[in-house]
Amino acid sequence: MQKRFRDTLSDEEKEQLLEALNDPDNVHKLSRIVEELYHKEVSEVFVYDEAKLKEMIRIIVTNDAGSIDPFVLKESDQKTETVHATEDEAIEYTTGGGGKIRFLKFPWMRYAAAAVLFVGAGLLYYNIKKDVPAQQTTVTAPVQAMDANDVLPGTNKAVLTLSDGKKVELNDKGQQVITDGNLAIRISDGALAYSKTDVVVYNTMTTPKGGQYKLKLPDGTTVWLNASSSITYPTAFPGNTREVTITGEAYFEVAKNPAKPFTVRTYKDEITVKGTSFNVNSYEDEAGVKTSLVEGLVQVNGTLLTPGNAYMGGEITRTNVDKDLAWKNGVFNFNQVKLKHAMRQIARWYDVEIKYEGSVDHIELGGEIGRNLTLQQVLNGLQDKDLHFRLEGKILTVY
Repeated sequence: MQKRFRDTLSDEEKEQLLEALNDPDNVHKLSRIVEELYHKEVSEVFVYDEAKLKEMIRIIVTNDAGSIDPFVLKESDQKTETVHATEDEAIEYTTGGGGKIRFLKFPWMRYAAAAVLFVGAGLLYYNIKKDVPAQQTTVTAPVQAMDANDVLPGTNKAVLTLSDGKKVELNDKGQQVITDGNLAIRISDGALAYSKTDVVVYNTMTTPKGGQYKLKLPDGTTVWLNASSSITYPTAFPGNTREVTITGEAYFEVAKNPAKPFTVRTYKDEITVKGTSFNVNSYEDEAGVKTSLVEGLVQVNGTLLTPGNAYMGGEITRTNVDKDLAWKNGVFNFNQVKLKHAMRQIARWYDVEIKYEGSVDHIELGGEIGRNLTLQQVLNGLQDKDLHFRLEGKILTVY
């Protein structure tokens, strides 16, 4: 990657890099590398510009710029014909109509063009695996105009049920303070936070379909709640334990306190930790409760789990942690995912009901796509000659 940004790659190395960029398993690893190298060399925070990235995507995907380096930015959609190098930080291209187009060469643009190959600006290299060779599809980031028969992606929203049964709607707009008796609860930009207190009452946060929310418990533990999920917790943790109950899916970063274990209860499993990061998927319409450990140590129903492993149905297996945490990182990861499992994720995030016409059990997917896209954009990435979708209101038919 360093050589690519400095334009010192050999032809053989270019082929190796392109092969790596098109491997879905490298997505998160490569994105971190790009961000780190960019920050190190340019001393700036990596920032996306959607309009510029769209043009980069077009050049990269269509390869219609001929000898033009895809790691540059075109300021116009006019077709290029002749090239003139200049002395400043740009290259000028003369169009058929006599006008000139400037391709900027500032360092961040090379990084953005590289990163757009594999991070969540909406670009998708997507394989639909069937009995025939995989087909590659690209999907671009959302645009302002949206079809009337479309569904926006989920947002930061939830409902907080206080100890007296009162319900408060939560969103990602502004700041406010909610009171539960003598207890003050802060809401700020899509996150709920509790301060330390001796007041012990129980609250429940519930996310609807099409919603997610972040919660900071009074002990400092942070919880990300996925769509169609809930967590019930005390507003203080007296005694020698910390216990919460969840439904659906949640990611935990547990504040370390060896003297006071943290326990998560689901409809089936009991997960106990002293300070660690892990994901729990306990949707009742999935095959079972899956606990995936990122770091630290976890006991699930008395069985010890180590990082990079998952516990499900009494068995411990290796897991792809990036894939398990994709939802938290704003991505659908459909690598080696059966279509029906993918559609359940889509149904929760876009609040739609899925129906099937014909058998789709044999279809397995591959690739990643941003959860910031509209439903139709996601479906465009999945659809091919053997797989079709029909959206009628909130009913999505797969056929």
